[in-house]
Amino acid sequence: MYWTRKTPGALSKTERGDNMRLRLIHPWETRFFHWLFFIVVALKLWSGFYISVPHPLWGFSGMYSARILHAILTPVMALLLTFRLYYSLLSGDWRNLLVLRRSHLSLLQPWLRYLFFLDKKPPPPDGMYHIGLRLLFTGIFLTMPIFFITGLIMLNLPSFRWLTLLGGGMGTAKLIHFLAAVFLTSFVAMHI
Repeated sequence: MYWTRKTPGALSKTERGDNMRLRLIHPWETRFFHWLFFIVVALKLWSGFYISVPHPLWGFSGMYSARILHAILTPVMALLLTFRLYYSLLSGDWRNLLVLRRSHLSLLQPWLRYLFFLDKKPPPPDGMYHIGLRLLFTGIFLTMPIFFITGLIMLNLPSFRWLTLLGGGMGTAKLIHFLAAVFLTSFVAMHI
């Protein structure tokens, strides 16, 4: 798996007979935020798609329960992102997550060739994450403000009417929010 690395040790024997043991690359804080964020995102996508297309198969008793769950998870998600960003800044991990240099983009073509089965051998990694994951992480950090702004517009509060007008109206906000949710869903699918 991509999150483990084999190191010499005496815990288990591999197929070749070498003494190897698995060591986790990411610290426990990163894994903790990762799985908490996954749970919150999965629940928000579940409730959000029910709000968008209500159907009894989604498992909600009604629109009210879906909206309450969605509203409760919004500040939880914001706090998780804030803590993760804070941790990334303190540990220096932010350099591994984002596309920061043009040299990162030069790795995009070999990665796409491998992704679409044009090359059999994967491109060499640049740091801890390959360029595809870096692009997805950068996209996540850019879509979170979009979720926040379109979510405020869809609340339809009198104090945010100016934002509704500035954002092109309620229909535009719903469409942008939905497309960002589709991007987030595809991110989860590609990440797994």
